[in-house]
Amino acid sequence: MIRLILTIALCVVTAVLAVFLTLNPGLVRVEFLGVAAEAPFALAMALLILSTFVLVAAWWVIAKAWGAPDAFRKFRLRRKRDQGFDALERALIASAAGQGALAVRQAARAEALLDRPALSRLLSARAAEADGDLASAQSLYEAMLEDPRTRLVARRGLAAIAEARQDPVGVITHAREAFDTAGPARWAFDSLFSAQVNAARWRDAEATLTEGEKRGHVDKARAARTRAVLLTAEARHIEDADPETAAKLAERAASASPGFAPAADLAARLLSAQRRHRRAAEIVEAAWTRAPHPALARAYGALRKSDTKAKRAERLRELAALNPEHRESRILLAETALDQSNREAARAALASLTAQPPVSARVCVMAARAAQLDGDQNAAQRWMTRAAHAPGEADWSDLDETGAAFPFTDEDWKRMVDAWGREERLIHPRHERFEIAAAAAPEAALLAAPSAPAAAKPGDKPAADSYQPPRAPDDPGVEDETRKD
Repeated sequence: MIRLILTIALCVVTAVLAVFLTLNPGLVRVEFLGVAAEAPFALAMALLILSTFVLVAAWWVIAKAWGAPDAFRKFRLRRKRDQGFDALERALIASAAGQGALAVRQAARAEALLDRPALSRLLSARAAEADGDLASAQSLYEAMLEDPRTRLVARRGLAAIAEARQDPVGVITHAREAFDTAGPARWAFDSLFSAQVNAARWRDAEATLTEGEKRGHVDKARAARTRAVLLTAEARHIEDADPETAAKLAERAASASPGFAPAADLAARLLSAQRRHRRAAEIVEAAWTRAPHPALARAYGALRKSDTKAKRAERLRELAALNPEHRESRILLAETALDQSNREAARAALASLTAQPPVSARVCVMAARAAQLDGDQNAAQRWMTRAAHAPGEADWSDLDETGAAFPFTDEDWKRMVDAWGREERLIHPRHERFEIAAAAAPEAALLAAPSAPAAAKPGDKPAADSYQPPRAPDDPGVEDETRKD
């Protein structure tokens, strides 16, 4: 619309000018080098305009001819650059799609067309990785280390190649270099920390975790839980060689994550050996308040070797009172009552445990013991038979009455770093691998009859004391109820 208005206005101005010149004819006289010429004003103006147009056109043609070589050179460079970027685009797409051979060919073409060595090396390295040629990719990444602009990405590529080759030393070397020089790079923290954990370098991993927490790579709650696992694993590793340092590490671990039972159990055991019974008790009590676990009850009862059975039972009842509504506290009260042959207290504690299905093998065995205290052998036999088919308990299967409560291997601790650090979940490797008998086994031996059984007759049912509990069933059983309230 605006263009139409301008066109109409121009036409009107031209018409008015033409009429003006027609009504007011004039004469133009020009003298040059003794030659005089006269012409009407309108004709002179037309000749002037035409001459100007011819001169401008001639100058344009001359300028174009003069700059034609340079323009042709720029055209070729522009066309080459466009082709290079097309090859770059195809190489990136092929690399992302996993078409390694095509990516390598297009990367080579892009490198030949583009004068960008950093970009072409990076693209060629990625293409070689996509094609599975790790040797070529490594050489390209190593060449990129010379350029400060590509040094960080080269470290990341070399760390990835080392990880693919299962070379933890190489991963740690390159990730450490990147982590020390590039603070905001989250991948450097993740790669370095994971490599140190996989190599069971617990102390180095804890130092990396601390620095990563300062840089904001991991939140405080998760860092505290992960630190507890790392410190506990390191303390278990050195407890025989340096028990004092191990005790300090275990104490730090228990303080970092009070609900982490392996840390509290280890700290209580090591501090008790140093006669720091009060501090050991405080750690176990804090852990029980947060997340009761059978190992904590055992550690609490064993703090003072000089305690009588009555004193030990009283201490365990006080521990259960710290978290009375938790299932593990009710189990502890039942076990304590059974150990003291207190039938009323045992029945009261077992009532709520047997009323809530599923009833685990561990609870069935305690119910059998309570029935035997009452002198009801038939009921005891029924409970033991039920225990044979009841689910086991993962927490209880971690306890080894002849050794450490949590005899984890390095592989188990590696899994625990992620399970407890990320999800606040205890793993139970021995239960998963069915390495020990069912949860009822340690208590089944206590069901021995007070006197020698009479000779068996044909058709008689087997006595309760002759029953042998089976191995742990395949059913994983009761979920970990002691993990959280």
